Amino acid sequence: MLDLIVRSLTQRKMRTGLTIFGIALGIFAVVVMGGMSEHLNMTYDKSIKLLAADIMVQPDGSGTLDETKIRQIKRVPGVKDAYGVLYTSLDPEKSGGGFDPGDFVSGVLPEKQIKDLKLISGRYLVPGDEYKAVIGSSIARKFNLKVGDELEIKNKRKKGSSSISHTRNVTVVGIQEYSGTMFDSSVNIPLDAAQKFYKMENTVSMIYAEPAPGTDSSLLAKRIDLSVEKVKSRSPEQLRKDIEGELVFFSLITISAAVLAAIIGGLSVMNTMLMSVSERTKEFGLLKALGAERKSILFMTMGEAALMGMIGGIAGIAGGWILVHFLNISFEAQGSALFSITPRIVVIGLIFATVLGMICGTYPAYRATKMSPMEALRYE
Repeated sequence: MLDLIVRSLTQRKMRTGLTIFGIALGIFAVVVMGGMSEHLNMTYDKSIKLLAADIMVQPDGSGTLDETKIRQIKRVPGVKDAYGVLYTSLDPEKSGGGFDPGDFVSGVLPEKQIKDLKLISGRYLVPGDEYKAVIGSSIARKFNLKVGDELEIKNKRKKGSSSISHTRNVTVVGIQEYSGTMFDSSVNIPLDAAQKFYKMENTVSMIYAEPAPGTDSSLLAKRIDLSVEKVKSRSPEQLRKDIEGELVFFSLITISAAVLAAIIGGLSVMNTMLMSVSERTKEFGLLKALGAERKSILFMTMGEAALMGMIGGIAGIAGGWILVHFLNISFEAQGSALFSITPRIVVIGLIFATVLGMICGTYPAYRATKMSPMEALRYE
């Protein structure tokens, strides 16, 4: 059976090649867009794990939080400790948007640094540091920095109808190892220095509340909302659920166009197989006259479509992987990466291409099995 399938496809090299190319283009798009979605999912998943034990407290709406909220949160039963963090863009003119926070400055208390982010050189921030910084691996690559170098941070302030940019150099005292999280793009400086430079004294962007041992974080998040005015708290579980929901929506948007391209490629398989069935009418009639069963002709015709889909899928995956590899090299030179080709993407792409080929080959195969042997042999 396999030799008949291969021989049939090789007899029509140009048509087969164009059909496989159509499938490959669709799967290529699926791999590239899926790789972007996978990378985003992995980045946020790893980032959430670094803050897995803390409750995130944000303003109930837009804006920032006054540091008095920290003291109020500390008084809530079940809260072991609470601390604030000030987040702002490293360069206001090049800030990220949506799911991409871009390069950002994080004003943190030295004693509350995320120590799970190991350092490849230098040290962590310590009390008494002022304009010192521990930077993420992406920042170090992007600006070609090492311990002892200086990095410029910017603050854009409005003055009347215009805006004025203020700059300040911070000295790099530590560089984090690559973590695959959003913190690779962070510049961590002491909280008081950040508040001073950005003119946001006694203000934080977010408060993290540490639950006491044995405390249910979901119940504690609700207790904080009831006890402290104008805040919105999310437990680690709720935060993960919210982000996963947003990422699913993003994935649907990014992959929809790619799937559409793959379906168009599948229609080319159907067109090719319909033409093949029409041209091989006598062949199918002869096979039936010689005793071939309908299921044999069905499997042979669908097998041709599935094989074209599989070859197209492999070609599309290979092409997508090559493009993603070189794009990542290019983006890594700028301090970041955008794509992750995971085994899941490879398996999904290959199965999707094969199944798509089989589905689009079903109708032509059905037409082939419905032929009467005598009518087929008389077909001109």
